[in-house]
Amino acid sequence: MSKQKYLLGTDEQQAWMRNYHFAPRGNGFKEPGVCGSDAKEFSAFNVAKSFYQTRPDVFNLALIKEKLNISEEEAARRIKRMYDDRLIMLVKNSSVSTLGFGLYYWVVKLQEDIPKEAKDALIDWVQNKDEICTGYFCEGEFDFYCGNHMRTLDNLLCNVVEPIRRNKYVKAIYVCPIRRDVRESHVNLWDAPIDSYRKYLWSDEQKEAFLKKQDKIDAIDMAIIDILNNVSSVKDMFNYKLISELSLLDEETIKNDLAHIVDNQRYMVPMIYFNYQAFGLKMHMYLIRLFSNVASYRKEEICDEFTSHPEFNNIFEFSDAYYDYILTCYDEITDLNKIRNLLDGYAEIEEILEADSPRQFRRWTARLDANKDMWEECIFTDDILQDGNLLTIKPAGEAEEGGE
Repeated sequence: MSKQKYLLGTDEQQAWMRNYHFAPRGNGFKEPGVCGSDAKEFSAFNVAKSFYQTRPDVFNLALIKEKLNISEEEAARRIKRMYDDRLIMLVKNSSVSTLGFGLYYWVVKLQEDIPKEAKDALIDWVQNKDEICTGYFCEGEFDFYCGNHMRTLDNLLCNVVEPIRRNKYVKAIYVCPIRRDVRESHVNLWDAPIDSYRKYLWSDEQKEAFLKKQDKIDAIDMAIIDILNNVSSVKDMFNYKLISELSLLDEETIKNDLAHIVDNQRYMVPMIYFNYQAFGLKMHMYLIRLFSNVASYRKEEICDEFTSHPEFNNIFEFSDAYYDYILTCYDEITDLNKIRNLLDGYAEIEEILEADSPRQFRRWTARLDANKDMWEECIFTDDILQDGNLLTIKPAGEAEEGGE
């Protein structure tokens, strides 16, 4: 805990914000110097994303060979098998708030007497709603945890939140705007403590338990993912010579462009996503509310302290919301008693809701429903092109004449 108090009217006033790459602030701020995902700076990633399904050699197989003492051909074969089995996906995380979007998550609690067919209809609605860029179905003290990147709050409320709220089986819905996107899918993002940016984290106990639990991947497969996600610079993640040959773009230019936005500007992170649900794992979620008298600097310190625990694969902090954080870890391979004892040790925490998630709908716009041949389909919506207030609002997951 900091010895500083950051009191107003002193030299310490709001100095805590200088500890972070992007100072914690409001939603949908827009920074100069960022570029859209179709800009030339993204060329290397965009080409790799287009080819890796059949050309795993777009990755730096030479680095894998060096670190694991396996051939590049074996590394390529392993990567392709993991992709073909829908175990991994090449993705990017973008700090959409620097582009002028707010990132809004929301939590839904259903009525206990909801019929199965009504719940299934709402699940299908969420899965097929392209504006919902991330989503989890949950079982426990809440039933959905989902997110949207939106430029205008009205469109979130009218196009997503209000249709859900009008479903007669919905008991409560809480909007949770993101203040800090700290860790997602094991990878520390731009809002993690500065010196831990882009670290890919598992606990040793989790790795050991996971390798014993399933037979779809082995220690070498996990090491390949670890190597690609843990490179010190994105210059070491891809085979830029091959990407240059595939795209006819200059090798050094595309390498340096991608390194500039990932390593220096730090608002975009390419990564290998680990599809936990394909292994039969459940994500255990902790939705946390602090006492209202906790100062902002202490709220940030607590979030930073969470990052020292590799068991958490997701860490998000909210602002202007009833809840303050959500933390997740894997149910079957994590000592949940240890995690609960950790959280109970914080006097600042007033309430914790828990739930398990056996299913993730999308991860940052990319669909994960492989059973319907929709794997990796990606639609990045821009709600500024809509006006949600003009939409006819119908209850989510119900027929047009349904609802109350």
